[in-house]
Amino acid sequence: MHNQKHAYLQKVEAELKEFEAKTELLKAKGNTLMADARVKFDEQLQSLEQSKSEFAAYYNQIAEKADDAWDDVKDEAEEKWTNFKRSVDNFISKHT
Repeated sequence: MHNQKHAYLQKVEAELKEFEAKTELLKAKGNTLMADARVKFDEQLQSLEQSKSEFAAYYNQIAEKADDAWDDVKDEAEEKWTNFKRSVDNFISKHT
């Protein structure tokens, strides 16, 4: 059980780092947008950053849970992670 939790948390950490790198590139690209497009881009990016903050808070909670509680939260964690990744992928596809 501990190994499953540890592996999951490592996967999420690696993908969060990848998300950070991608958003930094998109922020640089966003700096070249015209005013109207820039406002929409900034709103979408802000929403995505909020989602990231919410997931990061949840991630920290599950990281602190005892290993025996992992089975109770792993499905919910995977659902939240899948939803967050879908949001990231949608944002990236719109702006690349």
